[in-house]
Amino acid sequence: MDWIITLDRSIIFSVQDWVVTPWLTPFMRFISFIGEYAAIWVLIGIILCFSKEYRKAGIAVLLGTFFTMIVGNIAIKNLVMRLRPCIDFPGVSVSWIIPAANDYSFPSGHTFSSFASAVALIMFRKNIWTKLALCGAAVMGFSRIYLFVHYPSDVLTGAILGIVFGVISWKIVEKRM
Repeated sequence: MDWIITLDRSIIFSVQDWVVTPWLTPFMRFISFIGEYAAIWVLIGIILCFSKEYRKAGIAVLLGTFFTMIVGNIAIKNLVMRLRPCIDFPGVSVSWIIPAANDYSFPSGHTFSSFASAVALIMFRKNIWTKLALCGAAVMGFSRIYLFVHYPSDVLTGAILGIVFGVISWKIVEKRM
């Protein structure tokens, strides 16, 4: 387990040293902001539900965000209770996140919900828009490392869980509708 902590710290500090720049920070803050409470994905899911053609995709996205809340934010975060890097190393943070990131870190809920939603969309239909959603999920995950609110293993685990629960969400909706 120590090697994971060492690798996490090495990667996150490398991002701080080599990637963080004043011109990129506002973009990363914006990306992270639209992911708060899975807001962008809930909005997309609701909009898709208004169309009969895309209703299944919308419900699968909403189900994926529900799984994120239950499995990630309520269950795993409170079982693991990992502190965020901005709390472990308070002098380094570039986060300035509103609301403040003061809950637990593992796994990344932003990444979990983004991958769950993007994968549910891809399971519905593979096209340029769903591929862009998957790219957006990856940028969302990276923004959390960039802003020093998640370790890389938090983001990787969120992505893996998101992929799994995106598929599960789609399979549930496909079977029931």
